[in-house]
Amino acid sequence: MDVDFHLHKVQALSPKAAKIALRMLDRDPRVPTEWVMSLRPALVERSSDSASFGGTDWMTIAAIERPGIRRFTERFESREQRHARLWVMSLRTASKKHDRAEPDASIYGEL
Repeated sequence: MDVDFHLHKVQALSPKAAKIALRMLDRDPRVPTEWVMSLRPALVERSSDSASFGGTDWMTIAAIERPGIRRFTERFESREQRHARLWVMSLRTASKKHDRAEPDASIYGEL
């Protein structure tokens, strides 16, 4: 999975899920800057019709930030909150794989 996959999946998120994902994307230093720059406009557009965060939305955000409390918050998660959490977790996993990948050889070849 890469940034194109996640960009495509933004359209499947509800406006509330996109708003949660946007909040997490803006606060995650592990996601490459070029990914943030390509994903952020789509999330902003998708989340523009979303209402303000409610209590359970904040619980989902806390569960993303601290996976240890997820077992308590999953009972209260709505479908759209779960989709946002899974999208963010998938993005983080892809980001880790991207960081571990071999750097491409330069146009001048390898030294």
